[in-house]
Amino acid sequence: MKDIAAIIPARGGSKRLAGKNIYPFFGKPLIVWSIEACRRSRYISNVFVSSDNAKILKTAEEHGARIIPRPAALADDVTPKIEAIRHGEKWIEDNTGLRPEILVSVQANSPEIQGRDMDAGIEMMLAHDRWEVFSIDRHGLMNGAFRILRRDCLYNNFLSAHMGVIEADYIDVHTREDLEQIKARYSGRDAFIRSRK
Repeated sequence: MKDIAAIIPARGGSKRLAGKNIYPFFGKPLIVWSIEACRRSRYISNVFVSSDNAKILKTAEEHGARIIPRPAALADDVTPKIEAIRHGEKWIEDNTGLRPEILVSVQANSPEIQGRDMDAGIEMMLAHDRWEVFSIDRHGLMNGAFRILRRDCLYNNFLSAHMGVIEADYIDVHTREDLEQIKARYSGRDAFIRSRK
């Protein structure tokens, strides 16, 4: 199996929901649900969190993720997420000696994310020789929850011609209303936790 690492980009400057990435949800900071999903994956060998925010990095480290300090210049409202992933990939190589062949960009604010869905995406990539695989909702729209990329395609400056998709009908959290919408899908915290097993 190829070496696979997850990078969870989690900047500190959220506007609509202050402190979004560590906002409490069912008793845990939002980002912790994503970290735990990555750690349940059968294929992801290392989980990294990239952030400009000390509280987010501390929370990530306390819950088993490795941390990537991200410069403020790559953590503003207009920086594309791919730039954070590229920075993270280079940081990993320069500071850990690891050189993952596949990177999984995982959204910090998608608490419903499942390790098994990421595994299905990784299996699709390997079985069908895809350059990238990403998650879509039930309407067929990209939801950003996870995006799986081959390292050697990370710096492409053209549109990928070899993509695959995995349906994963997650709600991305940007507001308190989004949190309530997720809660309405489950009968409580225990039901939410059972859905992840």
